[in-house]
Formats: sequence, structure tokens, C-alpha cells
Amino acid sequence: MRWEQKHIDKQRIILHVGFWLAWVVSFTTLQSLGGGSGSFYLWFRYYIVTLPVFVTHTYLIAYWLVPRTFYKNHYGLLALGIIVLLLVFSLIELVVANEFVFKAFGKGCGFCPGGLTLENIVISGIGNHYIILVFFAIKVGQAWYKAQSKTKEEQRWNEEAKLEIYHYQLQPRLMYHLMGILRETIARNPSQAPDLIIQISNFFSLFLKDNSTDWRPLSYETDLVERFLKIHTLGLGNQIQVVLKFEGNLKPFVIPPFLFLPVLGFMVKTGMACNESFQCIVFVKGESRKLDFMVELRSEKELELTENIDSEMLSLRLQHSFPDKFKLEETTGHNYLRMQMEIFP
Repeated sequence: MRWEQKHIDKQRIILHVGFWLAWVVSFTTLQSLGGGSGSFYLWFRYYIVTLPVFVTHTYLIAYWLVPRTFYKNHYGLLALGIIVLLLVFSLIELVVANEFVFKAFGKGCGFCPGGLTLENIVISGIGNHYIILVFFAIKVGQAWYKAQSKTKEEQRWNEEAKLEIYHYQLQPRLMYHLMGILRETIARNPSQAPDLIIQISNFFSLFLKDNSTDWRPLSYETDLVERFLKIHTLGLGNQIQVVLKFEGNLKPFVIPPFLFLPVLGFMVKTGMACNESFQCIVFVKGESRKLDFMVELRSEKELELTENIDSEMLSLRLQHSFPDKFKLEETTGHNYLRMQMEIFP
């Protein structure tokens, strides 16, 4: 790989060209303020003629000296290199400017180099380092921005991988839970088993219909919620009391698959584990620019709450799908648990 290709790829050439053009135009304008068109032309010619000197000086320090000294902790060599390059390129700049710019305009052009004295060389070199500092400041800012972008990209990729793993874990988890309901029903009331098997089959015929992560109509989710609660009503009998209410226009909304179902499953399992009887309330309401979802668990006895991974994943899924366009609130008490969300798609 050639030296210039190693540092300035095709996508960044335009940025470097834009930087140097902006530098020429801005410094020409500043130097010629109040001097008229002749002064503007003089300084424009000066910066165009000496541009290769500035570019070579800057790139030698940025892409050759710094990587070979500063990155290897050779700070003494870095300082020595900067001083040597300052003297050499300041001398070259003064000679080039004097021979190809100022002599062409004559003695009365308004700027006289004053000879190649050490004082002039040092002053010119210090001035040249201003543009080098600006160049390094831009490089540092660009590196910081790229690092931030890379970090955000890695976080986004990790979130997507985590969400995809969670998505494909839902099927076996729900299967295991519903098979447990069927097992308890067979042991307690075998006559209910055939109807329960039909309900579970109907649920999985819809649940397993499409296992992709594509967004679906809200009606798909509400249909799953209805079938899920119907299974528990049939299987648990008097142990569970279900209140299910849908309001508003739900047709326009599309959501990620199985957004409500995992949280609802956690609520039901919590009620089954802790109480002889409990109430599960589900409320979904669609408004013009807002979707409300609330699920609440109430019981006579105190609830024994466990770690709720589904609640944590719900927050992550909402942030991923509706960034900063949702509200999620979880309220707990000794005998109730409520999860409420508002989505502003």
C-alpha cells in the first residue's frame, strides 16, 4: 500500500481538499481586509504558491513524525523533529514567497520579507504551526466522533443480538408454561383436558405461524393475548379471574412481535405461584397518536415477586423500537403488581 493511500483513502480526500481550500480562502480574506482587490490577489497568490510547503510540512508531522515518536513515547525526538521541520520549512516558505510572490509585485506591494534572518525564520515557523494545530484539532475531533460512532454501533449490534436471542427463547418458554397448565389440569380435572388441548393448539397455530422479527398489526398481538388468557381461564378455573378490555381504534398500530405476551405470562405465573385465587386485568386502548397498554395482577394474599427479566427486556425492546417515544411504569405493592406503558409511534 502506498504511503498516501495508507492515510488518505478515497472517501477522505474530499475532506482534506475542503480543509485546505477553506484555509486558503479564510486566511486570504483575513490578511487582505481593508487592502482592496490588489491586496486580496497578493495574499491569494501567496497562499496558493506556498500551499505545497504548508501541506508537506503538516503531513510530515501528522503522519510521519507523530506516529514514529509520540505514539512510541519518544517525546525528545518529537520536540527535536518539530524544531528541525519548523526551521527547514519556514526557510523554504520565505524563499518561495519572496521569489514567486513578492518580487513579482515590486517594492511597494505592502509586504517585505526583510531577509532570511533567524528571527524571521522562527517567527514564520511559529505562524506555520498554527495551521498544524488546527489540523490536529480536527483530527482529534474526527477520531473522537468515530470512536463514539463505533461505540454506539457496537451497542446497537449487541442490543439487536440480545433481542433476537430473547425472541427465539419465547417459544420454548411459553410451550413449557402451557404444558405445565395442561399437566395440572389433567391431574386436577381430566374432563377439561380435551378442550384445553384444543385451546392450546389454537394458540400455537397462531403463535408459531410466523417466527420472524417483522412487525405485525396490533390485532395479531391482541388475538394472542385473548387466546393466552382463555387457556388459563379454562385450565385454572376459579383460581383466575380475567378482565380483558380493548378500546379505541387498534387497526392503525403495528408493533414488534410478542411485545405484550411475555409480561402477561410473567404476571400469570406470579399469580399462580403465590395465590389460591388472583385477578388479571388487561387493558389496551388505541388513540390517534398513542397506544396504551396496562396489565395488572391483584390477589388476596401477598405476592412473592421474583426477578422479572421480561420487564427488563420490555424496556430494552421499547427503546430499540420506539426510541424516546414511550413511557413505561411498573408499580408494586404487597398484593398487586401493575405494568403500564404508553407508546407514541
